[in-house]
Amino acid sequence: MRDEKDSLLPQGVDTALAEIENMLDQMLVLARLSASGLDVDRPALQKTLERLQGKIDRIADRLDQ
Repeated sequence: MRDEKDSLLPQGVDTALAEIENMLDQMLVLARLSASGLDVDRPALQKTLERLQGKIDRIADRLDQ
């Protein structure tokens, strides 16, 4: 049985999807920056991408419940 506090109510789904969209936009900016040829700290960009991916995964897991 699902724990009620862990599941999202229908009105929370729109908010969760908006958060995911925002994070995907951030990831796209970081990917473009990395590919730009500018002198950037790629390990830091990768770490940020991984952090954003983890957040997306956690939101998706809540949506799946």
